[in-house]
Amino acid sequence: NWQRRPETAPLLITVAAHPPPPSPPRRRSISSHIYRASPPPELAHRVLLLNLPLRLLLVVDRERSSAREEATAPGFLLLLLLLVGSQGILRFGGAKRRNGGGGSSITGRRSSSFSRKVLERRRRRRIKHRTDGPTGAALPSRRRPRLLFRATKFGSTFCSEDTTKRRASKSKSFKDAENFEVLVLEKSCGCKFKSLRILLIAIISATVLTLVTPTLYERQLQSASRYVDVGWMWDRASSDPRYASSADVGWEDVYKALGNLRSGNNRQSHLRVGLLNFNSTEYGSWTQLLPADSHVISTVRLEHAKDSVTWQTLYPEWIDEEEETEIPSCPSLPEPNVPRGARFDVVAVKLPCTRVAGWSRDVARLHLQLSAAKLAVASSKRNHDVHVLFVTDCFPIPNLFPCKNLVTREGSAWLYSPDSKALREKLRLPVGSCELAVPLKAKSRLFSVDRRREAYATILHSASEYVCGAISAAQSIRQAGSTRDLVILVDETISDHHRRGLEAAGWKVRVIQRIRNPKAERDAYNEWNYSKFRLWQLTDYDKVIFIDADLLILRNVDFLFAMPEIAATGNNATLFNSGVMVVEPSNCTFRLLMDHIDEITSYNGGDQGYLNEIFTWWHRVPRHMNFLKHFWEGDSEAMKAKKTQLFGADPPVLYVLHYLGLKPWLCFRDYDCNWNNAGMREFASDVAHARWWKVHDRMPRKLQSYCLLRSRQKARLEWDRRQAEKANSQDGHWRLNVTDTRLKTCFEKFCFWESMLWHWGENSNRTKSVPMAATTARS
Repeated sequence: NWQRRPETAPLLITVAAHPPPPSPPRRRSISSHIYRASPPPELAHRVLLLNLPLRLLLVVDRERSSAREEATAPGFLLLLLLLVGSQGILRFGGAKRRNGGGGSSITGRRSSSFSRKVLERRRRRRIKHRTDGPTGAALPSRRRPRLLFRATKFGSTFCSEDTTKRRASKSKSFKDAENFEVLVLEKSCGCKFKSLRILLIAIISATVLTLVTPTLYERQLQSASRYVDVGWMWDRASSDPRYASSADVGWEDVYKALGNLRSGNNRQSHLRVGLLNFNSTEYGSWTQLLPADSHVISTVRLEHAKDSVTWQTLYPEWIDEEEETEIPSCPSLPEPNVPRGARFDVVAVKLPCTRVAGWSRDVARLHLQLSAAKLAVASSKRNHDVHVLFVTDCFPIPNLFPCKNLVTREGSAWLYSPDSKALREKLRLPVGSCELAVPLKAKSRLFSVDRRREAYATILHSASEYVCGAISAAQSIRQAGSTRDLVILVDETISDHHRRGLEAAGWKVRVIQRIRNPKAERDAYNEWNYSKFRLWQLTDYDKVIFIDADLLILRNVDFLFAMPEIAATGNNATLFNSGVMVVEPSNCTFRLLMDHIDEITSYNGGDQGYLNEIFTWWHRVPRHMNFLKHFWEGDSEAMKAKKTQLFGADPPVLYVLHYLGLKPWLCFRDYDCNWNNAGMREFASDVAHARWWKVHDRMPRKLQSYCLLRSRQKARLEWDRRQAEKANSQDGHWRLNVTDTRLKTCFEKFCFWESMLWHWGENSNRTKSVPMAATTARS
């Protein structure tokens, strides 16, 4: 392969004839025995060694080039063929020598005295040979001069096998002529001057043609070759550290993993393997692992992503979802370059894995896995399974290559048999959250087919206060028109009384064992929130939309069941909000979550931070489908007015309204009690508060009874109101007269909540909650 500028590349041709060493076995052909070796870094040499009878060694010295798609110039091939053909002339000369043939001598700077001495010496040698005969005196021990061809100042020798047994005399005149000469032995080699002159002209012409011929750029793989683009891999080696993997390939593990394709129902004796991100040395190991006589090994070209493409550009914190000022778009990642019609049985990819913080948010890893998925989809067809083999120490993207498609894992070798249909649908999604995966203003929505295998799900653990929220959430789903199953996971802290209320609201109650967050403090709010991982054990469903128990479904979102895992709204930075998300239950995904529970640290100490470390490749849905009741510090008055309008729009504009801060059922219905707490006012909205109570009022009275205020909560609300009054809060909500009838309703044994205020500031943090009665009571 030549440089992009061949005129700057010096050419060094060394032609050496010597007997082939006895150790290597004889080769039957030239094309199938090409040895390649990666040159040392201090040299930019490309060595091509052909096992010809004369062992021609061609060395091309060139500069390092950034060009990645080069092909051999035709002049070089012509030169190679001419040099191979010269063997016939030499053999003919050797025969003439044995029969006493003649010849001539030509030198670049001829010396007449030197020629006469040489001719005289040869004449005497012939006379002695004829006089002594084969059985006479022994022949002189001096070896005969070699056939010498020199191009430029780098000299090299070329002679027949017979001439190597003798040595020519080293006269001074001979050394003077050594700079540039072609010496044809008149009797010993027997080559005619006319034949050698033609050969010399042909070699010079081929050399000039090689230097002036422009480099050919090959845009497609040569699918007919069993060894494709090895030189290209050399050029790309370590050119981009983002794609480099320092891990050693466990070839025994790779062989064991591929063994699953050579046994059982998946038996394949002839594999077509496409290699991605393997270097030249590893390519050679692949050819030894899978012999060329029964398998086809090909490399796939893949341009690296631009340095400007970072994880932050793929997953921005905010995009213009309403397209008011611009249409969001994602940066493009280069596509794998394969010839039309090329198909693979196995796509093998070597993935980098740094094992440092944030290793899963890596553009190169994502690019390589998306490229592998595209190759698998392009090669798939009816009744033809394409397997993907990852060589990495870190697990691949679990929602792109789910573990339910994992055939086997042997050390660092992960062999998958992906569902081509599901994989094709995932590849249609944006590469990141830089674009919406679900259009906000779509004229029509896609809906899934098998509704029996889909469900809404939520979870309650260690907090009976959220029972009312779960009941109202279930009612809002039904009021929005959905008929999907409703599944709620509860632990042993949820009483039978509350379970009956959940069932009455439409939930299918399933009791689970809580999962403790190993990094949480004892009795902290996040101590048991890893129990959400139990969602992946709902394997009787193919898709589950998880919803928090503190939100309302205002419009039907059944179309989200057509989305893959993980579909969610953005939260902050590159993260998603786990309050509403699409998951695909799988026991092996649950084991994946549990296997790394001690290793991965959540950024916020909760389940949301942990899930964001596992599922870094997520798909953005409009924030209208999980709209947070929150006024950010930087929101302008116009933005606050817009949010307030969305909260109260009728018919509703938002799909899901997520209540942050103090929950509506834990406040008086007269106003949002977040106003009375200085640290919670960013979550206060009377309009959103009234929206929740509209849903509450449409519930049956039996279900409303699960939303009564406990005595301790009544005392807390009155305490916050008095604190706001003392601080003379400007919003003035503390002045409003409370008319909530729940204030006079009691279902507990202790109902004198006003007495709690006598020492509230002293022991409120240590006061235990009053036990809840099994049945309701009114006073």
